[in-house]
Amino acid sequence: MHDTPHDPGSALAMRAHFRQSQSRAARLRLLVETGQELAQLAPEAMREQVLVRACAFLAMDHGVLQEWDAEGSASATARHGSPARVASLAALADRDLRAPRWHDQPHSVLQVPLRGSDGQAFGVLVLANSVSLRAPEHEDSESVQLLATLLATHLENHRLLTTLKARDRTLSDLVNRLLRAQEDERKRVAYDLHDGLAQTLAGLHQRLQGFAGRCPPLPHALAADLQAILSLAQHSVGEGRQLIAGLRPTVLDDFGLFKALDKEADRLRDAGINVVWRSHCAQRLPSQVEIAVFRIGQEAINNVLKHARASQVQLALGLRDEMAVLQVDDNGKGFAHDHPRDEARHLGLATMHERASLLGGRFTCASVIDGGTRLQASVPAGLNGVAP
Repeated sequence: MHDTPHDPGSALAMRAHFRQSQSRAARLRLLVETGQELAQLAPEAMREQVLVRACAFLAMDHGVLQEWDAEGSASATARHGSPARVASLAALADRDLRAPRWHDQPHSVLQVPLRGSDGQAFGVLVLANSVSLRAPEHEDSESVQLLATLLATHLENHRLLTTLKARDRTLSDLVNRLLRAQEDERKRVAYDLHDGLAQTLAGLHQRLQGFAGRCPPLPHALAADLQAILSLAQHSVGEGRQLIAGLRPTVLDDFGLFKALDKEADRLRDAGINVVWRSHCAQRLPSQVEIAVFRIGQEAINNVLKHARASQVQLALGLRDEMAVLQVDDNGKGFAHDHPRDEARHLGLATMHERASLLGGRFTCASVIDGGTRLQASVPAGLNGVAP
């Protein structure tokens, strides 16, 4: 049997191919591992990690990440290596850089831009070595550029998320102020109506009753007119009281949440709906908690009257794990949450959710077609630690 002749050319080609494969694997590993790590890190740690990995990948012993803010002020946001060597690198950063750039003099330096989604560079990785190195291969430079792009994307996403959270907090604060202003205005208008128009209407009704009692017998047509006027005055007094109660029920301020909700449930009873209290709590709570839970209950009762077609509503109010919990169950027709109709109902649900969340609470809604609806709101009961 004859040995296969050795081909030095083939061996060299195989060795070169193996080294190329190793280089590609190293580049891929650099990008994959760094991408996985960046998702778990804070922005400062992201910068440090990318700078360290980029230096290690190109065998550089020091580097700096230079960034510019919206006003154009530059700052070094990450450093690697001895402070004396790093200090000189920041001055080399070129904000107009569009692609990786290699410098041989005075030291081996590679600059790699960080570009935002608008294509503008907001930072530059400056990598250097204490002794001269040959320029990295094109694929290596491209790998470091991809690494810089990964960092830029994560930093930009973090900035956008931070901005979004700040806007969300601002919006929540504005909604909270709006609801408080609304409650203050309702309270003011309710008291003004109670002390003004409501008293005038009540006095008018009493005077008309007194006049009717002292009036001599009238012809049938005039007597009918007088009775119609008395009925209209009495109806106006009733409407005024209902309007005041809707704006700011005095029973809420005077007797607390349970009595106010039970008074509100009279609207269900008047509509022929059976109301069952499964549990209740008469303890007074901080004013803003009572107002929020009352408004949620009021809106829930509105939804039952407008949409549910229910014959029974079960209510529960209690304290559980330092939370004030209100639950409203009806045996009505239910609804599908993703149904485009009943926009008013969905707006009411959104308002209830917002009222609960503004106080650090939760609101849930569970509904089944032809199976009724359950609403539950939980709000911290000891908010600010003071009762009204």
